[in-house]
Amino acid sequence: MSAFGTDPVSRRGLIRLGGGAAAALVLGGVAASPAQARSLTGEAGVTALPGSPSFDLSDGSTAAFMHKQAWCPTVMQCAGYDHVNKHWYVAQVMYNPGDGVSYATRKREGDIAITKLSADGSTKLGRMYLRGFGHAAQIGIEPTAAGSAPYIWIEYDSEPNAAGDTGFGTKLCRVKYMGPAADQPPRSFHWDDPEDRTAMNFKDRTPDPLKLPGAGTTLTAPRPVVDMQHRRLLVRFNRNGQLQCAVWDLDTAVAAPLGAPLHHFADLPRPVHSSQGFCLYGSYMYMLEGDAYASGGPTDTTDEGTTYITKVDLNTGVSERALTRALKSLVYREPEGMNIMLVPDPARPGGYLPRLTFGFASGESGDRRVNIAYKDALI
Repeated sequence: MSAFGTDPVSRRGLIRLGGGAAAALVLGGVAASPAQARSLTGEAGVTALPGSPSFDLSDGSTAAFMHKQAWCPTVMQCAGYDHVNKHWYVAQVMYNPGDGVSYATRKREGDIAITKLSADGSTKLGRMYLRGFGHAAQIGIEPTAAGSAPYIWIEYDSEPNAAGDTGFGTKLCRVKYMGPAADQPPRSFHWDDPEDRTAMNFKDRTPDPLKLPGAGTTLTAPRPVVDMQHRRLLVRFNRNGQLQCAVWDLDTAVAAPLGAPLHHFADLPRPVHSSQGFCLYGSYMYMLEGDAYASGGPTDTTDEGTTYITKVDLNTGVSERALTRALKSLVYREPEGMNIMLVPDPARPGGYLPRLTFGFASGESGDRRVNIAYKDALI
C-alpha cells in the first residue's frame, strides 16, 4: 500500500512519438499522454537516457524464496538485495507485541522495521528500527563494499494519511544500515534525533521542485529506488496533479543534495489497483500494483488476483501492462515492493545479470510471511 492515488488507466493503442502511427495493441498497453509527449520532446532540461534492454513481461516468473519470516509479524512492504554481500533487506511496519506499543500506533507513527536476511531468505541476520520514517512501500538498497553495510534510500518525516491510520513519509533520505547481529538487541533510530542522524550518516535527498523541469513549486510523497547496474537513482513523486519521476546519477546524488536531474518524466500512468512499488533498470521503469486475493486465493480458481506489472519506456512514454500469476499458490498474496537483483554472470567474470524482483506478503494475520518472485528474460 502506498500514498499514491489509484486513478484508472485507460486502455489505448500504443503510439510512436513523432510518427503518430498506431502500433499493435498489447495486453493493457497504453499510449504516451500529451503531457508525456511534451515532457519528452520539448521540455527544457530533459535528456534521453541511454537505451537499454527491458524485461519481457510475458516471460514466466520464478520464486527466489517463499514463506520466510522477517522480525515482525506484519506485512512486508518492500525488499531490496545487496548483491555485493548477498543479503536481502525487508521493510515492514514495526510491531513487537511484547514492547507495549500497539500495531495501530506503530503504523500511524510511521515506525519501520528493516530485517536483514540471508540470500535464500531462511536466516534472520539482524534488524534495525526506523521510527517516524513512514511506510516503506518502496526502498532502494545501495551496496558499498564487501563486508560493509549498505545504505538505504527511504522516505522519512512521516505524517498520518487522511484517514489518520497510516503514516507516510513526506521527504527522502539516505541512511546506513546499522542493525546489530541477530543475537544482539536491535537498535532503534529516529530521523529527528541528532545523535541517531549522525550514527546513520543521515543525508536528506528530497528533490527540489524548483530544479525540476516544468512547472510546479511543490511535490509530495517522494519515493526512491536505485539501479545499481547503471548507478542511477530514481525518485517518484506527485506534482501538479500528476505522478512523475526523475532520474539522477547515483554518485552525484550521494555526494550532494539533488539538483537538476538527468531525466524527468512528467506523467506516469496511474495504477488501477493499489500502487505497491516500482524500480528502474536502464531506460525502463517498472511499476507493481494489486491487492490481496479477493476470495481467498488458490482455493478459488476464478480469482486470478489483481497483480499487474507495468513497463514504461522513459524515453518514449510507451508502456505495457500485464497480469502476473507469479506465486499464485500463496494464501493472501498481496503484492509488495519491487527491486532489481543482480546475480553473477557466468559468462563474464565480475559481471552481473539483472532480475526484476517483486514481493508478496502471505500467511495469516499476525503471522505474515515474505515471498520474492522474479523475471529475468530480457528483450
